[in-house]
Amino acid sequence: MRGLGYRLTDMLVIAACSLTFIAVVSSARHEPRDPPIGLIAQDLGTTPEHFQEVAEKIVPHRPSGPPPTEAQKKELAAALYVSVEQLDTVMEKYRPLRLHHR
Repeated sequence: MRGLGYRLTDMLVIAACSLTFIAVVSSARHEPRDPPIGLIAQDLGTTPEHFQEVAEKIVPHRPSGPPPTEAQKKELAAALYVSVEQLDTVMEKYRPLRLHHR
């Protein structure tokens, strides 16, 4: 009987470790794909609607395209009445983890 008790304990430990691993890995895969427009707008001192309207005009939405050019950043910052540095700081704050190493 004693050997069976150890086997059951081993199985429970393995199951618990597996479930923990699955929970950690699956939570990382469910990172939101859309930028948090409301938070970005709030940090820049504008409304989400105004930020989105200006951003769509100046920097067309390209899911896997290149980042905005310096000229686009300057134009966007001017349209939002913020400095390029402030815009960069806020955008970096909300950049998805998958894009931090580009």
